[in-house]
Amino acid sequence: MTAGLARFLWELKQGIRAFNLPYDSVMKKLFLALLALIVVANPLFPQKSAKKSVFGANAGLSIPYKEFSRNTWGFYSGFAAPGPNIEAEFLRYGRLFGFSSSIGYASIFFNEKDYKSEYDRVLSGIGINEVAAGNYQVLKFLVGFTLKIPEIRNTEVLLLLHLGYALSVHPNLSVTNSELGEINSIDQDAAGAPISNATIKINYWLNERYGLTINGGVNLTSPAFYDETGPGGSFRLPVRYVNTNIGIVMRLNAENK
Repeated sequence: MTAGLARFLWELKQGIRAFNLPYDSVMKKLFLALLALIVVANPLFPQKSAKKSVFGANAGLSIPYKEFSRNTWGFYSGFAAPGPNIEAEFLRYGRLFGFSSSIGYASIFFNEKDYKSEYDRVLSGIGINEVAAGNYQVLKFLVGFTLKIPEIRNTEVLLLLHLGYALSVHPNLSVTNSELGEINSIDQDAAGAPISNATIKINYWLNERYGLTINGGVNLTSPAFYDETGPGGSFRLPVRYVNTNIGIVMRLNAENK
């Protein structure tokens, strides 16, 4: 039994690595702890196997991390700052396992202040620099699997593992110097790429049909944006961000009473 559980968790760990999660962070321990709890808790809390069909809508904050949020010049630096997001989802799951899909949109700010500071540092004493930029935008479509801990006191904890497609938009960006004129510019560009996502979701059911939800999830996509001045005419940017959201859930197949 112990050896089988250890083997099961090892295989799941390799699957998480394939999803490009920040495996060297606290998230590693959190995901593995939840996976272990799912395996252990299900035999201890037997429940009816009636499947739920659930629609959810949530909104919150998208927080960039790693290279995407780096605020000094370097390889893959994105100068991204937290911004709002909104998501809609459909889940169908039973006692332990299910499927899920979602669509989400994030508008992630560009850190103009820190970007300007880098030009001020390099061009120290030469004119006055000004930076103008829009926001990063990501529209994602996801499908995948759901693992679930048995419901306890109207509360469900779920682990969602998703793959999909994301359309990412790099913002317009221009830098001007009072003495040198325009010294850098990038046109807005959209690029598509695969995306991976892993989310921990907690649903609290107020009644048979409606409930509240909170979730936190990591996202990674790596689009190639057009840049006529760059090698090969494009550059690849790892877009990594964490969503922290709250919202509502509605059970579509709840029994009418």
